[in-house]
Amino acid sequence: MTYCINPHCPKPVDSVNANNLICRNCGSEILLQGRYRVLKQLGQGGFGNTFEIDKCGKTKVLTGLRQKLSPNKTQARFISSK
Repeated sequence: MTYCINPHCPKPVDSVNANNLICRNCGSEILLQGRYRVLKQLGQGGFGNTFEIDKCGKTKVLTGLRQKLSPNKTQARFISSK
């Protein structure tokens, strides 16, 4: 399964996105930095989200911090993968 990390995506889990590069529901990139495919969200908190990802056939964990840009906008910034 492929997961769209856009917080405003109306349907972040959509089986049709499994082979897409762009989310068919919101137009966001599915393949992050050309190599990370988000499989599912593992958790979330006040500062960010944790995702299970696939990187070239290997399963990894990716943590994204939310960075406030303005009162109505948030940007995901990935800080680690293990």
